[in-house]
Amino acid sequence: MMYTLMNADYEVLQFEAGRTYNDIRFIKALEGINAAPIYFDKRAPGADLANFISTRVISTGRNDAKDILSALGMESPLELSLRAYGLSLTDCYWYRPQGCTLKWKDVSCFGRKWDTRFGEAILSKDYDLLKKADPLTPDCTLGGITTKAWLHQNGTPVMLKAENCEDAFITRAELLSAQLAKRLLDEKDRVDYRQEQFAGRRFIACDCMISDNEEFVPAQQLISLLGWKNGYDTFKQISKDNELLKEFTNKAVSLGVSGTAAYFAKIAIVFNLSLGGDSHFMNFGFIRDLDTLKLRTAPLFDRGRSFGSFGEPIENGCISVKKYALTTPKTLFLIMLLFSTICRPEWDYSWFEPKRLEGFTQEIADTLSGCEEATDEFIKLLQQAFEYQLDYVCKAAEKSRCVPRTD
Repeated sequence: MMYTLMNADYEVLQFEAGRTYNDIRFIKALEGINAAPIYFDKRAPGADLANFISTRVISTGRNDAKDILSALGMESPLELSLRAYGLSLTDCYWYRPQGCTLKWKDVSCFGRKWDTRFGEAILSKDYDLLKKADPLTPDCTLGGITTKAWLHQNGTPVMLKAENCEDAFITRAELLSAQLAKRLLDEKDRVDYRQEQFAGRRFIACDCMISDNEEFVPAQQLISLLGWKNGYDTFKQISKDNELLKEFTNKAVSLGVSGTAAYFAKIAIVFNLSLGGDSHFMNFGFIRDLDTLKLRTAPLFDRGRSFGSFGEPIENGCISVKKYALTTPKTLFLIMLLFSTICRPEWDYSWFEPKRLEGFTQEIADTLSGCEEATDEFIKLLQQAFEYQLDYVCKAAEKSRCVPRTD
């Protein structure tokens, strides 16, 4: 079937798509090609288009992916995404079928109250309800491996998500990291999280972080634009590689971004003090204005896999993660330090106020105590790791005062 890739009401390009990823075929560029994702080769966007569409789907790694597709009689997440016109709440891209006369205002999930039964079915595991729901929802392009969906609360889109297991420690660790970010960062620099109940299950909830004329541009897109193919996938690697950091910063500035030195410092400090977390290239980046096509730094979001949870349940004070074989709390402590991001002295730490963290060591214990998965020994280890990291970032911030700042 033929489609037009739209960015709001801008006609970007025409393409053809079928039931498999091999059926994606670029046809021609249109007048709105400059509104394509920033990493697209505007002269030959075929490969970039195929990558864009193939990643704009729910992950087959989700534990509910097979249930969702089976209930709808579909073979792949691509079918689901195409049926939903590729709608999302992270940008204004969508697929307009050939012959369709709909406008952005008719389909946009930012200003339209879509049928939330689709998301409710996913969260409640009532997959039969999926067949009765309107498919034009933003739930069919949500990446990641956690169960998640968008609902409406007081007229505002709200995402609910949960790891693949019912573990109080995972939830509390993420909320604890969110509270740390709230202490340190201004409201515009963070996405707040809270716990909510739905259909008898525990979820982490957050509001949408962009408006209907913006798009989230993950760091991965700038990395692609730079042509780096060294297998880098975390912020730590950007902080370690002088050349990549320089190119990454220069490209961001050329696209209208200001305050990069402060932004990088915020990512590093919040990540380090959260003792882990997801700092991969899809979990930080920039917001692009659709009218000006300029970028600004995105608020910090996704506080999962923090404080030693790694998104996995813990048993008797130990994490059971096959990849790391963490069989003792001490091993976990070393892993958390290994994952720490470098706080470069040339970054801007003028915003950092350690006094905002007074009492947070005790808050770690207050929040995590009562989780039967976390022993007292494990919690004390987390407190020690936090104090160690706090000392490190404070020294880095103090050292930065004597170093010329880059931006």
